[in-house]
Amino acid sequence: ENGVKIIQDSKVLPFCEISFDTQKILEDAINSDIEVKLHLFDMHPTCKVKRLEQFVTCRFGGLDFEADIKDGQLQDGEYWACPKRGKCASEGILCKLPSYNGQRLSIDEVHLMQECSTPKKNEVIAEDLSLPYGSFHKSKKILYEKLGIQTKQECALIATILNLIQL
Repeated sequence: ENGVKIIQDSKVLPFCEISFDTQKILEDAINSDIEVKLHLFDMHPTCKVKRLEQFVTCRFGGLDFEADIKDGQLQDGEYWACPKRGKCASEGILCKLPSYNGQRLSIDEVHLMQECSTPKKNEVIAEDLSLPYGSFHKSKKILYEKLGIQTKQECALIATILNLIQL
C-alpha cells in the first residue's frame, strides 16, 4: 500500500534507503539480462531508481520470509499474486515462475497446484481448469512426477513453500 519496502539490518525501510551494496547487486542482475534491462527501460526510461524498484517489485514482490539476497548473491525470485498477472508485457521476464527440484514450473502447473491444494474433488478441479477429466489426470500425474510427490497434501505443502497459496 505504501510503496516498496526493504528489510535490511533487521529494519523495515522505504526502498529509497536501499544500501549501495544492495543497489549494486540489483544493477548487476539487471545488466546481466538484456531482455530484463530493455523491459525496465521501456517502463521507466529516465529514472534508474524506478527501474530498480520495478525490478524488485516484479521479481521479489511476495513476502516469503526468505532473504532475497544471501551471501551477496541475488536469489531466483519468488512467485506472488501480482494484480497485473496475465496482462503484463513483461510477465515471465521481470517476474519468474517458481522452480522446484531445479525445474521451472509453467503457469498451468502453478494453477494446477493451487487448485489441487484446495479441498475440491478432482472432477470439480478439472471443470474449473476447463480440462477434460482424462487430461486433468494426465497433467496432475506429470506435475506430481515433476514435484516428486504422490498426494494432494504434499502438493499443498509445496504450494505453501513456493508462496502459491497461503494457509
